[in-house]
Amino acid sequence: METFTKQEIRDIIISVIALIIIFSWKPFPNFGLNLSLIPYFVVIIVVAFLLHEMAHKFMARKFNMVAFYKMWPQGILFGLIFMILGLRFVAPGAVVVHPYRFGRWGFRRPTPEIASGEIGLIALAGPAVNLFFAIIFSLFNGFLFEQLTYINGWLALFNLLPIPPLDGSKVIIWKPWIWGMCIAIALILVFL
Repeated sequence: METFTKQEIRDIIISVIALIIIFSWKPFPNFGLNLSLIPYFVVIIVVAFLLHEMAHKFMARKFNMVAFYKMWPQGILFGLIFMILGLRFVAPGAVVVHPYRFGRWGFRRPTPEIASGEIGLIALAGPAVNLFFAIIFSLFNGFLFEQLTYINGWLALFNLLPIPPLDGSKVIIWKPWIWGMCIAIALILVFL
């Protein structure tokens, strides 16, 4: 089985470009792209968004599940509309995980306990990557490191909200204490 399909690569590229544009946009009264920020946001989007989504994908594949990134065009459209209004909120897509895969030995039917543990770990992988990078980058000074800390922290915090289909709704069912610890770290990183 291939790691990335052509459609998945296309969806990832479109999502990354959309996020770079959204985060590099200058709000009212100076509408337009802030070209000097584009190189910073290329790094930030790759580290914060792309690695978050790939953590989900590779953790799911570790459990022999089918996982692929799927773009959400409406989320990108909403992000572009909010961008014009001076807000940065975007949900460009997500990794879709299918716990059952036909393989050499037939269909895999995990027990509910194993499935919730695997799904919990898959859901935790993305925010854990963001928390890791936010903590590491908080140790350094400068615009790029401040933005890497802030955006990774916000991405972790947002994804850890216990609202389906966000990652937090799966993590809290699996291990509430791990969810509580992670959301506390994210809150500290974002608000302090």
